[in-house]
Amino acid sequence: MSSTDLSSKADLESLGWNELVALKRELSSFLREITNKIIKIEDRDVRSLNDNIQKEKDNLNSSLRRSKQIRAEIDSNNSKLYDTSKKISEAKNFLSIMESRLPAEKEADLLKIIDSNQKLLDEKIYRNERERTEIISSLNDVKMKREAIKAIHSIKEQLAQYNTYSKTLNRSLKTSYEEQQSLQRIILESQKNINTLFISRRNASDERQAHLKQYEGYLSQLDRINSRLDTIAEARKKQRQEYGHNFPHDALFKVKEEAKKKLERGSKLSFEELKLIYSEKA
Repeated sequence: MSSTDLSSKADLESLGWNELVALKRELSSFLREITNKIIKIEDRDVRSLNDNIQKEKDNLNSSLRRSKQIRAEIDSNNSKLYDTSKKISEAKNFLSIMESRLPAEKEADLLKIIDSNQKLLDEKIYRNERERTEIISSLNDVKMKREAIKAIHSIKEQLAQYNTYSKTLNRSLKTSYEEQQSLQRIILESQKNINTLFISRRNASDERQAHLKQYEGYLSQLDRINSRLDTIAEARKKQRQEYGHNFPHDALFKVKEEAKKKLERGSKLSFEELKLIYSEKA
């Protein structure tokens, strides 16, 4: 009979000393085996799972922080791009108005006229005040034309800068969106891994509980065997006192036990059985 077949006190009472000792050894072996399994689950499986869970959590938190940072960068760059787009639009509108009013003369020609008129004024090469006023008026008109050309050049330079900045922002946004998509995949994978690890840890815990329950069952059986061995040892001690060192072994002990049970049930006993019982009581 194996330890797994041991289910009641009656089973134990049907076994002799040697069978009980063999069963005790078997149970002790089972207990060592289960103990090793429990230790493995606690020391290696659960600890390793906890370490991996913590690593995945750290990776997840790092990815979430970076994702939050990228979202802030995207929002900031989108705001900058919106402002830049407005400036580009304003610059283009200004250019469309100014270019329609652009003088036909080239800037170099206008500079020559400015220098010539300014020289006339500086050297007072005019006949009267009316002629001086006409020179000043002509000089101012030419200067305004030149300022208009300069303004257009300046706006075009600004527009070029805005366009360059807009391209830089768009490239940065493209890179950020790509990184954000990559991070989302990493975050989903980390969350999936964490869930899988939690399931594995729960399964390991359930397995540990099952082993503990089995351990307690074997331990209970071992206690019953030890109790039965103590009973037999005490009976043997009485037999040695009664019969000396030539006392009967397990066979006689079993006969006496069966005789006692028959007496308790009120069954008929043989003369030899009665002799065994009453000689023990005497």
